[in-house]
Amino acid sequence: MPKTTPAWWPDAGQVICALADMPVNKARGFTLYGDDDEKLELIIWRRGDAFTGFVNQCPHMGLPLETFPDRFLSADGDALICSAHGAHFRFDGACFSGPCQGQNLRRVALSVRDGRIYLAANQP
Repeated sequence: MPKTTPAWWPDAGQVICALADMPVNKARGFTLYGDDDEKLELIIWRRGDAFTGFVNQCPHMGLPLETFPDRFLSADGDALICSAHGAHFRFDGACFSGPCQGQNLRRVALSVRDGRIYLAANQP
């Protein structure tokens, strides 16, 4: 059964990365850490100047999407792919192909300011 809610969520305003560390038309994985070994795995996908963020957990089985670090996108860069079962996700997080078709990745609100990408809101 996929895990739908992370046990811990970082505070709003936490810096995820510098804007310069997020290549255009790429997706990268990030880990945010809390106390007591708590962590939250995230994906940030950048298309031009637009950013979208997700919890790095496929809705099919709760596994991280990538097998190798930062290997999230299809060859044409138009979809995130779950390496375990081949599910394909659009920029809005909706699965359009694979075993979890019709389900969505869990969105993460982001903000970009002062050359950095931040977690925009608390989201239990």
